[in-house]
Amino acid sequence: MLRQIEPTEEIPKRLEKDVINEFPLVRFRGKVHIAEDNISRFKLVQDLKNEDVLGFDIECKPNFKKGPNNPPALLQLSTFDQAYLFRLHPILKLGPLIDIIENPNIVKTGVALKDDLSNLQKIESFTPNGFEDIAKFAQQLKIEQTGLRNLTAIFFKQRLSKSAQLSNWEKQPLSHSQINYAATDAWISRQLYMTMKSRIEQTTQ
Repeated sequence: MLRQIEPTEEIPKRLEKDVINEFPLVRFRGKVHIAEDNISRFKLVQDLKNEDVLGFDIECKPNFKKGPNNPPALLQLSTFDQAYLFRLHPILKLGPLIDIIENPNIVKTGVALKDDLSNLQKIESFTPNGFEDIAKFAQQLKIEQTGLRNLTAIFFKQRLSKSAQLSNWEKQPLSHSQINYAATDAWISRQLYMTMKSRIEQTTQ
């Protein structure tokens, strides 16, 4: 259960690392769906077409040597209580996911979206629509830290784990910690978007 910041509570502009490290870990507790192929991918995309807001993220296998980055291996989308993980390796096709990516009526929200979308363009060409970077919301609220981990601490007083960030996202199958990490990142992006959007609307009334 997330502790929501109170409407009248002052938002910290920044939090020091040692303060954040004292917060309890946050974890997605809903149902996780994993699409391994085009058939399961198509089915899960149908489940998402009527959603208004989705948390969004991608994961790439880290490259520890000089050279081009690896293409995205996983794309994550999340509703309020369900996370959808789409394996992009070794298929390297977006297929029906383009219907979500190009839909202007479905908000897709996360951080560093420009980089994520640029990476996805390496797999397949598309015209992105409906993307909202929560870093811009943070700037509107005059918050100095715009990373996902910092914003989670600022608004929910909980700590986002980054332990699986540099793991092998092309691994078959994904580990439990990878699944939890990927689902949580997409879900917390949506939670932050909803919370920050509400706060901005309050300040403009």
